[in-house]
Amino acid sequence: MKWLTLDVGNTSVDACVFDGRELVYLGKFSHQELGELTKQYENILASCVKPSVQGQIAKAFLFKPEDVPIKTAFEGKEKVGIDRLLNLYGALEFYADTCLLVSAGTALVADVLVDGVFEGGFITLGLGARLRCLHERAELIPLFPLESLDVPLGKDTKSALLGGLKKEVFHYLEGLLRGLRENYKRDFKVIITGGDGWFLKDFGIYDPLLIHRAMLRLKRLL
Repeated sequence: MKWLTLDVGNTSVDACVFDGRELVYLGKFSHQELGELTKQYENILASCVKPSVQGQIAKAFLFKPEDVPIKTAFEGKEKVGIDRLLNLYGALEFYADTCLLVSAGTALVADVLVDGVFEGGFITLGLGARLRCLHERAELIPLFPLESLDVPLGKDTKSALLGGLKKEVFHYLEGLLRGLRENYKRDFKVIITGGDGWFLKDFGIYDPLLIHRAMLRLKRLL
């Protein structure tokens, strides 16, 4: 029996197929392609943070916050994005009960798990969105595709932008991790996921399919 797993984000859709043994990444799709994609499968699991497209995946099992057995150190779990909760569940199941989970997509999300409890996190502008924002606000700045560029100092527009982006994000995460270790007196495993997670793969364990594996584990298929 084949299962289609969908990570429906704000910008695009990531899809995988699981045949009971192997999880295969199908690719990235637009929201407009959802209807055609789901026609091919009867068994569908989905994480969706874009309510306006839920009608296109009506036959899928849509995970809700109450479906995810993650304890929180705060009230309002039902208002947390389902993608964040599923990623945390995946981190807990496959990696560690104390970790910093970084998801790089439309937003850059950093969530903290301590002894299996979701303590909270931060949401900032995504990597690609930062580049687009500068391009849209400054007429002379081109729109560069996201690229991991590590330079001591920028010598032209491209190296200044991309090199600055890398230093900004890495210093932010390093500072966050340092503060967590000081506050909790614990070591934190770092897990990276999300569509732009490859940009941060040197910072921790990179698992681009974490949310798909989490959905399958929740349904006891993996």
